[in-house]
Amino acid sequence: MDVQDAEHIVQLRKKKGKWTVIKDLIKIWMERSPEEFKGFKVHLKDIKETRLDKKFGQTHSKKQERRLILVFPMALQSLIRTIYSSSELPFNRAFFHEFGKRFRIFQIPEKL
Repeated sequence: MDVQDAEHIVQLRKKKGKWTVIKDLIKIWMERSPEEFKGFKVHLKDIKETRLDKKFGQTHSKKQERRLILVFPMALQSLIRTIYSSSELPFNRAFFHEFGKRFRIFQIPEKL
């Protein structure tokens, strides 16, 4: 993220809600890291294709059934954490559920 992007995000945070800020951070991440974004899409496609149940994103484990909801790139996580602390915006179940609903590109199952 360059200085102009950082200033834009800081001003946006003062005027808008967290989901608007996160939307712009995603846009910045996609534009500034095209190779990483391309790799993310390949990785996500691979994960989707290896699910036992594509509709719900279930894994192939015999011991424990898990449902994978989304892929959350570390670089994007770091961008969000530079703007919001963990006490301001906890990365908890509610956050990930809402993130997946708002930004379907990161979602693994067809249905949340």
